Amino acid sequence: MLELEWLAGDDPRMAEVSDLRHRVLFEPFGLPRLDEWNDMDPASHHLVAFAGARAVAYARLIVEDDAAQVRQVAVADECQHSGVGTALMREVLDRARLMGLGLVYLYARVSAEAFYHRLGFVTLSDDPFPYGRTGVPHVRMEFALR
Repeated sequence: MLELEWLAGDDPRMAEVSDLRHRVLFEPFGLPRLDEWNDMDPASHHLVAFAGARAVAYARLIVEDDAAQVRQVAVADECQHSGVGTALMREVLDRARLMGLGLVYLYARVSAEAFYHRLGFVTLSDDPFPYGRTGVPHVRMEFALR
């Protein structure tokens, strides 16, 4: 059974989330582990999907005035294409609405752009650009809440 839970940055289960983020977001590119996630940032809200006691997916919502950025979306390989990513992102959008925010944006890997389109995000980038430690091509996408 899959359960979604919002965690505080100092929750002990965030150590497992760090493992998940590294395994999904950086390990496939041969990048060394760097656990400088800034989880204690007071603007950050951490959503974790658990299968039993095991963290299988994660998304971070960072509030910035009337908007929020979604970062570090990570779904364990064995859970890809199972609906967990969709459930995670719907919960993120619901949380942003409850907070009264007007906009959610993210920088999506080009390979994930269609996934976010299905959720209602709109691509704003004219051309993909390298992003973050991986340098993988990304696009800016937004979801208007109002």
